[in-house]
Amino acid sequence: MKKKNIATFLTALAVGANTALCVSAEKKTEYKVRTALVSSDLGVQSWDDATISEGQNTLTFTTPKDGKGNYSVFKGISMLTIDLEDCYFDIGTVSVDSIVVDGKPLNFKTDAIVYGADDGADNNDFRIELFNSFGETKNDPPFDASSVTVNEKVEVTFTFSTEGYSGGTRRIGGNVIEKKKTSNPQALKGCSVSLNRHKDDGSASPDEEVTCTVSGSQFYADVERGYYDVTISKPGYATRKIENVPAGKSMPAELKDVDLRVYGDVNGDGKINVTDITLVAAYVKQVRLFAEDYQFNVADCTHDNKVNVSDITSIAAAVKGIKKIK
Repeated sequence: MKKKNIATFLTALAVGANTALCVSAEKKTEYKVRTALVSSDLGVQSWDDATISEGQNTLTFTTPKDGKGNYSVFKGISMLTIDLEDCYFDIGTVSVDSIVVDGKPLNFKTDAIVYGADDGADNNDFRIELFNSFGETKNDPPFDASSVTVNEKVEVTFTFSTEGYSGGTRRIGGNVIEKKKTSNPQALKGCSVSLNRHKDDGSASPDEEVTCTVSGSQFYADVERGYYDVTISKPGYATRKIENVPAGKSMPAELKDVDLRVYGDVNGDGKINVTDITLVAAYVKQVRLFAEDYQFNVADCTHDNKVNVSDITSIAAAVKGIKKIK
């Protein structure tokens, strides 16, 4: 065989070997999980860590052993949960396939299991709540936990994917106020509030818009777990859009007291005066930027998506009482 042909053959062989190596080295994404099994009297608890992959998994909850090496007997369960760590907004469809107690299948209501339950902690964990006497399954339990006796172990088989969705609706909401920058902020009633699924490119489809229920200055909506853009508006006030707000285990802090301002009240003190003129003039002259993006909306008194001399003139006219800002 000629040297050139040998070199070509060896090169092709090496490429093939490398390709085979890459294929064989491909792995599924792994997720860390923590399981919890607690007796009805809270006196005996079993907490374990494990690693799982997307697809079907079986986790074993084992009762702890006593000083003599015997398994503790659970006469009744107060808690049976699975926490997938740091993936709350990544998990798609989830289904519990079976619950087996000491080798015997346990009958349960599949639709009563709570996926993405609130675990009471400020984290990004996704909880599969099979039962929790202090949780969301308390009033509608998937099974009669008080009658379950565990002599050694509970085996839970479940399937999950990052595609699709399981988890029901989560409540997202907040409160709207005005004059936030003063010592006496006030509730602002009569606002319109809507939500859109957050998209990285900033686009929004009217078909995907969710209108919130508004009561006084408070608002809320029940939506699928995820991230949303919240738009709050009222005639005479600059519209505020808060992007990428999580709808999940708890009410988002970003919506606790949303500050809405009338056009011209750039600093948010509840007044339109010389201070506001100064702030806008400094921005137009490029001497100083606004402290927050929302101030741009408040300063755009001519509603042309620009902040320029025309807006300074409008605010000045309002301060002098010549013409109100619409």
